[in-house]
Amino acid sequence: MRSPDFNIAFSIGSFHVYWYAILLALGIAVAMFISDRRARSRQIPKDIALDLCILGVPFGVLGARLFACLGGEVAWANFFDLTRPGLSFFGGLASAALAILVYLRLRKVPVGEMTDIAAPGAFAGLAVAVWGDFFNRTNYGPLVEKAAHKWFPLATIGDDLAIHYAAFFYEFLLCVALVALYYALLQKRIQRKGGRFPLMVLLFCLGRFCIDSIRMHRTMLGPIALDQVWELCLALISLVCLVVPFRPKASVESAAESPVPEPAQEEPTIVPDPEPRQEDAGLQ
Repeated sequence: MRSPDFNIAFSIGSFHVYWYAILLALGIAVAMFISDRRARSRQIPKDIALDLCILGVPFGVLGARLFACLGGEVAWANFFDLTRPGLSFFGGLASAALAILVYLRLRKVPVGEMTDIAAPGAFAGLAVAVWGDFFNRTNYGPLVEKAAHKWFPLATIGDDLAIHYAAFFYEFLLCVALVALYYALLQKRIQRKGGRFPLMVLLFCLGRFCIDSIRMHRTMLGPIALDQVWELCLALISLVCLVVPFRPKASVESAAESPVPEPAQEEPTIVPDPEPRQEDAGLQ
């Protein structure tokens, strides 16, 4: 059984503040801070990164909760009870991405450039937030049978108080590796706008697919888990974005609306007056 106090950070009377909520809020703050700093160093409208986070967080939480209820992880009666764990990463990603895409279109901000700016902050924030699974004692793998593997953080204690492989920690390492890869390689090598973020999402989905193959308490769809289905779909979309260059609609419209330059008018040629003839000179 689950320890009743392990996932509670502190309490104010009967109101409990959970580590899961604290780490989720801290992850969002990290993503906002990194994205805002990166946006300020580029020609991006002021506070655009902050606006995206303010917009993406509520839509992301609602979408994550909705997908968790659809997947059977959370009862519909507990939809608005956020003190109970149960958020679908891909549900939150889909709903937040849709809201952000509409906002960027309305503000006429290049989508590809903004996703590249937000990429390292998003995965850094996820690396922080995933530690909430440690305190909730969720997102773990099978039982550890070898005594040599029973050490933290390779292994962790599950909700059955037995020692399991720490799947959440492997996801944390995956996010850290992606952030390091971005600053060490992708930022310098990939110059096309909108090309870095899809590559990071593709690599994340492939890594997360492998991690989910050992994760316990999965919602299954035949031979694979529901999250693995979303991971394959998102990986395919990311691959399409990498193969097909993204061209912002705004640039095409501006090019179409730009006036066609008129041909330069030739300056009139000034012909000098002919020299007076002798007859004319005699009349003067």
